[in-house]
Amino acid sequence: MTFRGSILVAGLAALCATTPPVWAQGKRVGANRKAPERPQRPAGSVRDVERLERMSPAQRREELAKLPAERRQQMEQRLERLHKMTPEERAALNRRYEQFQHLPADRREAVRAEIQHLRELPEAERKARLNSKEVQKNFSSHEQKLLHEASGEPDML
Repeated sequence: MTFRGSILVAGLAALCATTPPVWAQGKRVGANRKAPERPQRPAGSVRDVERLERMSPAQRREELAKLPAERRQQMEQRLERLHKMTPEERAALNRRYEQFQHLPADRREAVRAEIQHLRELPEAERKARLNSKEVQKNFSSHEQKLLHEASGEPDML
């Protein structure tokens, strides 16, 4: 082998040593794993309502016009309720929201589902449910307080 051939072989060997083989390039750890899906925020989430509230009336109308009719109606109702609140009621709502946000994700989902369930019940059934053994067993005292306040029965504790 000539000197020139030796340099060529050495160069190819160096190149191969620093470059991973083609067959290994597609097998990176986690290469085929999909990113976990982020849970969808419920329609009309607090952030959506807050964002709309900060807009001018013209901007708000424009944004609401982009929504499907049912969602637009929900958002308008939530904005209306928010505007009717006293400063004290708003402060209490903000406090509850902050406490809710600090719950672990699984507990937040459990509390959210229970609040939705409670809001669908007639008043007498809602009161009975809030005082039931099942709620006492499945929710901490802090979570129970959030349930009572969010369902409109804050004095039941």
